[in-house]
Amino acid sequence: MPTVDISAGLLPPPSCYASEQDRLDAYAAALIGNLNTGDEWAVQETPPVNTGLYWLRTDTNGRPVEVLKFSTADSNWIRMQSEVVFGGVSTGAANAYAIANNPVYPTALSAYRTGQIYTFLANHSNTGASTLNVDGQGAKAITKDVATPLIANDILSGQVVSVLYDGTRFQLLSQKRDMTRQSLRQFLTYVTPTPVALSSFASDVLVPFTHGLVDPISGAPLMPFMVRVVLVRSAAGSVTFGGVSGLTTYTWYSGQEVDCLHFVSFGTPPYDKLPSFRYVCDPTNVWVSVNLLGLISIPFFTNPGSPPPPYGSLNPADYQVKVYATALNPAYTPP
Repeated sequence: MPTVDISAGLLPPPSCYASEQDRLDAYAAALIGNLNTGDEWAVQETPPVNTGLYWLRTDTNGRPVEVLKFSTADSNWIRMQSEVVFGGVSTGAANAYAIANNPVYPTALSAYRTGQIYTFLANHSNTGASTLNVDGQGAKAITKDVATPLIANDILSGQVVSVLYDGTRFQLLSQKRDMTRQSLRQFLTYVTPTPVALSSFASDVLVPFTHGLVDPISGAPLMPFMVRVVLVRSAAGSVTFGGVSGLTTYTWYSGQEVDCLHFVSFGTPPYDKLPSFRYVCDPTNVWVSVNLLGLISIPFFTNPGSPPPPYGSLNPADYQVKVYATALNPAYTPP
């Protein structure tokens, strides 16, 4: 440990001192303190001389990692309760994960303390119910949703895994997004990953949007029970429509979505009798067709017998088609 050496400097002789206190102050001002070189922290793994002190553990580069205290009860280093321990890359196989710390936890009571959090890199993907063994102190179950055993691929190879010991088991903190979880598991949903440009549609040609909804247990394809087709504005702009009372301008912002049921086709019969957008679905796809032979526009109503007003059409280059689909989850069970 560093030490400080005190030596006397040069004390110039004064003509006189008004008091002994002045003499003491002049002497103290001339003292020189020297800090000897040396380690600020001592590094060791053997029991310290002073077991009442807390000790700082460093990594191989001298960076502080954690604070420990030596326990005379079991003659081992004990970590502070509030820390998150990184166990490195796990070992083990077949859903039996294991981590080894340095220094190790000497007893099961020290390794499995309620509230202790461990983080590690998984060395393999799980295929079902799994356990974690810390420093060889005994395997404990890893669960999700309190006490639910893990299923295949809840832990992936190379994944950062965080678990908290609750006094009985390790509850998984690093859970992946799972549509079968308590708050979301009643429905399976699909949203178009990338909208399809409206200009790429040919008139009345079905375009598939693969929803990929499957039974999470059997893997069989599922038919969506609700589908919504929308137009997405690809850039900010406006569209002007003619109505009975005059022209009306609608302003769009980039990314705005409008339900396609708001649009109809107006043009040469029989295309003025058809909606602009139609869709059908099967267990694999939502098929969307667009009637581009007529003008895609917002409908306006006129008095009976009066001529139809001019309709403003949409520029296909400014829009994209997006699909939402929802299916019931067969694996859902009410809580």
